[in-house]
Amino acid sequence: MITTLVWGVGLVLLLEGIVYLAAPSLVESVVKIVAKTSIQQRRMLGASMALAGSSILCVVKFLS
Repeated sequence: MITTLVWGVGLVLLLEGIVYLAAPSLVESVVKIVAKTSIQQRRMLGASMALAGSSILCVVKFLS
């Protein structure tokens, strides 16, 4: 369980690092857009992302 968690955190860091490496100005633009949204919209976005992520993990777990 811990191994899988550490592997997942490493994968997230790898993907985020690639995004910052490939398109740092795009990341800056996205941060500015997010800063202009309301707290409620950010919460809904976070909840949607968490739901999508957990759904993907369940599908992967089911298929393996």
